[in-house]
Amino acid sequence: MNQVDKFKTPMTHHHCLAIGTYTFLFFVAAMPLVADEPAATPTAEDQPVQVSQPVAQPAVTPANAQPAPSLVAAQPPPVAAASSPANDAARFLAGLPVAPESPIAALTQDPGWQAHARAMNQAFAQLERRQLNNIRIFRTENIAPVTQQNHTCIYLFSGPDFLYADAMFSDATTYVLQGLESVEPLPNLSTVPAAALSGTLQNIEASLNTILSFSFFKTKDMREDFQKSELKGVLPAISVFMARTGKIVGDIQYISLDKAGNVVQGFQGATRGAKVTFSDPATGAEKTLYYFTSDLSDEAMKRNAGLLRFCESLGPSNSLLKAASYLLHSGGFDTVRNFLLEDSGAILQDDSGIPVRYFTPDHWTLRFFGVYSGPIELFKQYNQPDLRQFYAVSSPKPLTFGFGYRWNSRLSTIFLAVKK
Repeated sequence: MNQVDKFKTPMTHHHCLAIGTYTFLFFVAAMPLVADEPAATPTAEDQPVQVSQPVAQPAVTPANAQPAPSLVAAQPPPVAAASSPANDAARFLAGLPVAPESPIAALTQDPGWQAHARAMNQAFAQLERRQLNNIRIFRTENIAPVTQQNHTCIYLFSGPDFLYADAMFSDATTYVLQGLESVEPLPNLSTVPAAALSGTLQNIEASLNTILSFSFFKTKDMREDFQKSELKGVLPAISVFMARTGKIVGDIQYISLDKAGNVVQGFQGATRGAKVTFSDPATGAEKTLYYFTSDLSDEAMKRNAGLLRFCESLGPSNSLLKAASYLLHSGGFDTVRNFLLEDSGAILQDDSGIPVRYFTPDHWTLRFFGVYSGPIELFKQYNQPDLRQFYAVSSPKPLTFGFGYRWNSRLSTIFLAVKK
């Protein structure tokens, strides 16, 4: 069965979770979930509550580690430092003001855009309180001290989720994201008819709903949502996440890869993608994000392993796996699993990523966070007794944010594998 076929079954490509029909509320809606997921979305008040003091982990944070970030919510600048077509479009789609001299500045006077801006402000303010600020603290204390020697973040099965790649590996200078969702050129927003632009803004709110509420995309809904409006594909979502995390988008190039992993300008190569250059005003760093549309199943890799060859050319990386549909458990994705184990200096993941049995003690040091209560009902066949045993004996630190399919912080699983 190829990766596209898997998308049609319960064991889908990435971020597939059977969630009941819901009424859309863009700001952290309460949504009925399958299996034994909690019935209500965790509130900001739910997250910091912990029942006991955690036992210290074996790993020690270096003395020169950076202090934990302030609890004050980070806010993007009200107006970008410089106007460019890509940055103006990102801020407009994110519901943020654009530079006054921008050709699309007049579009922000539309009542529909202003309603969109209010909805986005509320949604991201709640996300900041409930998730992102806590993730930054977690990253500073637990992730950065042991991963800062690598500056590439490989996030396969991610879709357009730059949000969590940036939160977990904010010191990376190169990000590689991948999904089945397509890359489509962004049109000039000033040429998009008003009705179509209004529909696009509504579609952005709908398509981002689950990741803002539960930390992952629903694959089926995402693929449908990204083709509904005038602005198709993953770039609108990536642009929103960059703008809302305060980044300044410099340029978007449409590229592809040949089968050897070499970058080809335009969509002439075998693997279609985009290269987004951007800067982070918080650090002054210039950064690059690549997104590629690629099937990672073993059968597809036999025909075209260009994406893995490209990632290999970037050198040792830090890898992120979240809500990956347990594909790396299934036997049909051995090539990409072996690549990640070989290429990665560190792998941060929930239990849906690489099974813990592949992290042998002679090659990897493991640290565990949160709890392990097994997969949700949809993926119950991927229960890991050995992972449960690790949790039983390691006294893991509790989490203050949700991660993956177990989106309630009291039920979330994260473990960090660092290569020896």
